[in-house]
Amino acid sequence: AMILIMTMTPLHISAHGHGLTTVGLIMIAHFAGMFALAPAIGGIVGKFGAARPILAGLCLLATGAVIGAVAPPASGVLLSVALLFVGLGWSFGFVAGSALLTRGLSYSQRVRLQGSVDTLVWSASALASLSSGILVDEFGFATLCLLGGVLVLAPMALIAHKRAAVESSMGAPAVP
Repeated sequence: AMILIMTMTPLHISAHGHGLTTVGLIMIAHFAGMFALAPAIGGIVGKFGAARPILAGLCLLATGAVIGAVAPPASGVLLSVALLFVGLGWSFGFVAGSALLTRGLSYSQRVRLQGSVDTLVWSASALASLSSGILVDEFGFATLCLLGGVLVLAPMALIAHKRAAVESSMGAPAVP
């Protein structure tokens, strides 16, 4: 979802008359969301575990996708907020997911698993990047953003389902 939106945003902005300064500022907001707060997000994951930060990241990513879909092309501010949220949502998911993925494994198991996951993640990223131009050309930027938001719903539904199943098997009341 993040790659779909991020890849086409500079072209969308340029196509609607924004100069390179605006494009750069919007992408700076996005990259700041992706990387600047990663150490703080790591602290949040360390304190609260991975599940809640992953859910927060999915919510941020979906919110950013919707803002990107409804933002008027002339609004550099709204597009900056959209891309900041998309980047921040990705960062929450990536940091928390990486921590969760390798917890409790030996070094050799972590290396093997991380390599396999990286292959899947970057293959999906390449597919998203390659298809994003076709999707924007065919359906427009707003639809691309909404598709990114819809792609976030699947892991959110899976997390909610798994969490409910675990809590019901333990006899614990559901935690919001």
